[in-house]
Amino acid sequence: MTGVMMNEEVLSRTTIPATFVSFKRGQRRLHPRHVLLKIRNVTSKDEASSYVGNGVVCYKKNNEGERYPVHGVITRIHGNSGAVRARFTRNLDPKLLGTHVFVKLYKVEADEI
Repeated sequence: MTGVMMNEEVLSRTTIPATFVSFKRGQRRLHPRHVLLKIRNVTSKDEASSYVGNGVVCYKKNNEGERYPVHGVITRIHGNSGAVRARFTRNLDPKLLGTHVFVKLYKVEADEI
């Protein structure tokens, strides 16, 4: 139990919470690896541009109920109100819409994810 608390403590020091708002969409198609995120306390295009290249981690549950991470990277900004677009290594479930993902406070290479 203490190991789980340690991970949450480390997450709170090295990440910022963001909300999974939507998938990237076209007129006829959803792109489940590309998602739109709204980062907490980011309200402008200029503030959001400083997060481009940062890592993102989202926690999914498998069939046994165990949590495992899905990593991604912020690729670009989206719109004028501080939303960003992120690309993940695996598709995210639609059940995760509206949940929190964690934006890392450091840059990662796209090859590392």
